[in-house]
Amino acid sequence: MHHTPRRFARLLAATAAALAGLGLAVGAAAPAVAAPAVAAVTVSAPSAVTAGDSFDVTVTLTGATDVFGYEAVLAFDPAIVAYVDGSAVVTAGGYDAVSTASGTVDLVYTRLGTSPALSGTISYTLKFTAKAAGSTAFTLRSLSLVDPASAVTPLSNAAVSPAVAVTPGSVTAPPAGTTPATGSGSGSATSTRSTASTADDLASTGSDVLPYVIAGGLLVVLGAAAVLIAVRRRRAGEAR
Repeated sequence: MHHTPRRFARLLAATAAALAGLGLAVGAAAPAVAAPAVAAVTVSAPSAVTAGDSFDVTVTLTGATDVFGYEAVLAFDPAIVAYVDGSAVVTAGGYDAVSTASGTVDLVYTRLGTSPALSGTISYTLKFTAKAAGSTAFTLRSLSLVDPASAVTPLSNAAVSPAVAVTPGSVTAPPAGTTPATGSGSGSATSTRSTASTADDLASTGSDVLPYVIAGGLLVVLGAAAVLIAVRRRRAGEAR
């Protein structure tokens, strides 16, 4: 792995800031300690996910000794997955800072104040979202360890996760026993609904208009009767 002085400077600055914030300081006459080390590094991730889903990627350091802090850069294909901001989960009792670039997540972690260095198994977890169908592995591009005296030890323990296959999002199937609507079927259904609606409207209109039709018919009959009566009276007068 490559040593980047600028990253190590940020790590040391973060450690100093944490100590200052707590009002503590590491004594200048601190006893010498062994360089931090780890026996193995692994990166774990699911073998398959669906586009749109979120999943965890965990970096694990096993057999660690005298690790007061570390910096790890994880690389991936940004066209396939994306890091979820603020999702980092680290060992309790420390301070962490995350910076991102296209296809990388750079995590810096340090213990606080007089907290003891870590030994045994150390891990941190990041959450990602699957963006598009494809495949990507997660590669620990660089890893550097810091001891309680702030000395930095870069490691060459490259670690890569198995490839994560991202499949397209699933499409919800229609309920059993139903037939998907096609262009002609949809038009036929619309036509049937329209015809039924028109028939109902006409029936409703007919029932509403019927009283007026009856009343109008009665008026016509009464008018005709009046005319007949008038005509009869006129003829009777002429006959006299």
